[in-house]
Amino acid sequence: MAEFTVLVLKIAFLAILWLFIILLAAVINSDMVGRRQRGSVEEEPVAPAPMPSTREAKKAAKRRKKEPWVLAIDSGIHAGDRLQLVSEVHIGRSEACELVLDDDYVSTMHALLSHRDDGSWVLKDLGSTNGTYVNGERITTETVVGPDDVIRIGDVQMRLEF
Repeated sequence: MAEFTVLVLKIAFLAILWLFIILLAAVINSDMVGRRQRGSVEEEPVAPAPMPSTREAKKAAKRRKKEPWVLAIDSGIHAGDRLQLVSEVHIGRSEACELVLDDDYVSTMHALLSHRDDGSWVLKDLGSTNGTYVNGERITTETVVGPDDVIRIGDVQMRLEF
């Protein structure tokens, strides 16, 4: 009877060990390749936003002249680069991001910089491991950023410019 118990324990131990290895491989694959990205085939299509009237478009263009629409990168491998901003910029290591940062401390989908209707820019951490910082403080909620704020993601520092 004791031999049978030892055999069952050995088989159970091997099953748990293989389960651990499979889960570990899945986590490594998720980190290296990334999760399913926005815009994949299985996602439901989003209806386009209605076109603004000519008067609204002129007001928006006038407002944009006063708002920062350039992201200047001050340090890291992309130091000196300037990224022309669109209404939403995903930042991370994934090729699906608008700003790809090849940095060991940057997550696959690290942060989101988005433009609000009121003209402000909002930075949101997307659950990154190493965090997103504004003026040296780690952010945990959506944070309004402006041209005077220093944004740090991994070893890369950047700022908004007019």
